[in-house]
Amino acid sequence: MGIFGVDIHPRFQAGISIEEIRREGFDFMAVKVSEGTDQSYLALGSADFLRRGRTTGLLCLGYHYLHPGDEDVQAKVFTEALSNTGVPGLLDACTWLGARVPLLYLPRWYWDRLGRPALAGLPPLWGSWYVDPSVTSAPASVMYQSHAAAGWDAYGSLEVAVLQFTDRAQVAGQLIDADHYLGTREQFAALIGRPRPGKDRSEMDQLPATSMPANPDSDPGGWPELNYDVGFDPAGGWEGAFAFSFGVQEWGGRSVDAVRHYLRMASWILADRSLAPVDPAFTLDGGGQAMFAHNPTRTYGAPAGAVGLTLNYAAPGGAYVSEGRSA
Repeated sequence: MGIFGVDIHPRFQAGISIEEIRREGFDFMAVKVSEGTDQSYLALGSADFLRRGRTTGLLCLGYHYLHPGDEDVQAKVFTEALSNTGVPGLLDACTWLGARVPLLYLPRWYWDRLGRPALAGLPPLWGSWYVDPSVTSAPASVMYQSHAAAGWDAYGSLEVAVLQFTDRAQVAGQLIDADHYLGTREQFAALIGRPRPGKDRSEMDQLPATSMPANPDSDPGGWPELNYDVGFDPAGGWEGAFAFSFGVQEWGGRSVDAVRHYLRMASWILADRSLAPVDPAFTLDGGGQAMFAHNPTRTYGAPAGAVGLTLNYAAPGGAYVSEGRSA
C-alpha cells in the first residue's frame, strides 16, 4: 500500500525528464526552491520542474535548506518562492508569513544530533532512513522492499508521514532520492493541501513561436523576433510577483550549446501606457539575454500601477509567461 515520490535539485538533476518521472508511476515530487538567502533556484530550473510536474499530474512541493541565522530573511525567501510557484513547502519557519508548510523534513539522525528536542505542535515528519548500502540500485518500488520498518517509528512526539528511503533509486535515467507515503494519492493531496483560497498561482500565457533562424548555430541575438503583450487586471489586485520564462518547447538543429531562446526586451506597461524596464538587462543598452532550455528567468515583481508586460523575444520552439494574480 502507498505511493512513491522523488525529491530533486535543479542543478544535480538538471535535464531530468519530469514527464518520465510521472510515466514511471510516481505520484509526488519535492523540488528545492531556496537555500539560506539564495533565491536563484527557481531560475536554475526549479520553477520549470514544478510547472511541468503539475502539468503531468504530480503532486508538487517546494523545499528549503535552512542555514543557522537570518531565519526571518530565509523565511521571506522561502515564502516568496512558494508564492511564485503556487506549491506548499517542506519547512515550518515560514508559516507565520502565510506559506503553507504541511511537512517538516527532519531526519531522525539530525534530530538525535539536536539533542532529541520535543517536536509537538510542528507538522508531520518527512523522515529519512536509507536502505542498506549493499542493496543494489534499482527502481524505487524494488528498493523499498529492503527498507527498515523502524524508519516509520515516531520521534519527538511526531508521526513520520513520508519516508525518504534511498538516494540512488533508478528514476528517469538518473539515480535520485526516492520517498514513500503509506496512504493513497488522495490522502497525500489532502495532507499537503491546495494553494490558498483566493489565489490563482498557475496562470500561464503561451507565446507564439518565432521563425526558425537560417543558421541555428548563429548568435541568438540575431534570430527573428516577435513582440507580445501580456495584460493583467489591476482592479483584481496584483500579488507583486511576476515570473516569465522561456524554453517550454524544444527544437532541434542547434549543436553548439543549450541556448534555445533569446529575450531582447521586457518592460512593464503602466496605466498611462508608458513603459518601465523590467530589468536593465532587457533594454536596448542591456543587450538582452540568451535563454537556455528549461531555464526560466528570475521572478520580477510588478511595480505599482502596472497593467501588463511587453516582451520582444526570439523563440523558435515557442515560449510562455507564467503569472501570479489574486482573485
